[in-house]
This record gives sequence, structure tokens and C-alpha cells, in this order.
Amino acid sequence: MMHPHFLHRRFSYSRCFALAIGLTWAQQGATQEPLRLMFENRAPYAYKNKQGKLDGLIVQSLEPALKKAGIDFVWIETPFKRQLSIVEQDQDTSCATGVFMTKERQRYAKFSGAILHDQERPSIILAHQDFKIPPGLNLLQVLSLSKARLLKKEHASYGPHIDDAIEKSGIQIVSTTAESRNMAKMLVAKRGDFIFVSEEEARTLIKENADGAHLQIYTPSGMPQSQDRYLMCTNKTADQTLQRLNRALSPNL
Repeated sequence: MMHPHFLHRRFSYSRCFALAIGLTWAQQGATQEPLRLMFENRAPYAYKNKQGKLDGLIVQSLEPALKKAGIDFVWIETPFKRQLSIVEQDQDTSCATGVFMTKERQRYAKFSGAILHDQERPSIILAHQDFKIPPGLNLLQVLSLSKARLLKKEHASYGPHIDDAIEKSGIQIVSTTAESRNMAKMLVAKRGDFIFVSEEEARTLIKENADGAHLQIYTPSGMPQSQDRYLMCTNKTADQTLQRLNRALSPNL
């Protein structure tokens, strides 16, 4: 007959073994959950082409790296403000794609390495043609023009250089939750004087807007010539997942 103390130890080992197996299964289940990649339909970064397939600079950079890293993912079209809310709520493994890194966002989110090092598309100004800007002004001078109104998406960041200049200038900000296409329409309606976009996106917005002739492009002097964009993920997103992605991204950037 087995000693009671031996039976107790054997039972404890069995419980520990079962618990370890359960944790392993739970971890495997967590790693199998696809990464939810949230995007706005916004050319040239992420948009649906004429065939209805998702395309764009961020998609072309990110998808090969995710596949190389063996990370399951799904694209989900989500308004930008909602993306930030989902990441902050930290309810699942979701990431906002192609965003700028800021100190405020780092307080509640995890960031990947740069998924896009954009050297060809520095931010410029898209303005209503009646908003007269003298030639040769730098960014802070433009933002400091009398009665100027910046049309700005709520909670948006344009990178440290532009964000700092906006804060220093004290410019009047007209907030909106609209996407870029509707922001261009708001400029035509003179609900704001200008927005920040890449020149490529600005030309697309002018071309696609029936009243695009009322819009103009202005490039302040001294604008940063490259900006990095990142995945901004919930804290529930595993560090190992982001590390694998970063290793796969390195040769592509």
C-alpha cells in the first residue's frame, strides 16, 4: 500500500503537469490568433485597387514581412479615431498600421520597428487657392500666418517636426474625424485653410475632387524629407510577435 505522503506528492505532480499542458495549449491558442491590422482606405499607403484588392506602400512592405515571420494576420478597415480607441482599450491583438510614433501613444501602446521609411513622400501643405501664402516661408512661418486655420484630424500626428511646429505656433485648429478625401472637400468649402498630406496624396485628392481646381500645393522650406511609419499595437500583442516581425522587416527597409 502506497504511503499517503507519496500519494499526495504524486497527485500534486499530476496537477502541475496538467496545468503546464493547459498553459501550453493556451499559449498556442494565443499565438494562433491572427494579428488584426487596422487601416484606412487611403492612397498611396493602404487602399483598395480597381480589382477590390488591398494594395499600397504599407501593404507591399508589411505583408511579405508578416508572411516571412510566419505571423497570421487579417486586414480590417477601421476609421482612424476608432483605431486609436481599440489599441488603448487593449481588448485583443490589434494594430493600427502606418502611424507615426509619439510619446503620448507610447504610454499605452507597443510599437513595431519602422514598417515604412518614406523618403520620397515628405509632408506638404494642401490649401484652398484663396489662402495666400508668400513664397519661401518655413513651416513655423506658415503656421503663424494671421487667421490661418489648420484642418486637422482628431488625434492625428504628422511626425515630431510638424507636431512641434503646430504646438509652438498656436494656430487655430479645426478638428475633424473625416478621412483625407472628405477633408479635401472641406477645404473646397473653406471650412479650413489647409491640411498636411504627402505631395502624391495631395495630387490624388486634387484629381479625384470635382472642385480640385480650387486647391493648391505649397511646400514650406526646411520640411523633413523622410518619415518613418510604424505598427501601433495593443499591449496584448506578444513581444515575440513584434520581434519576429522586426527581424523580417529589417532587410526590406
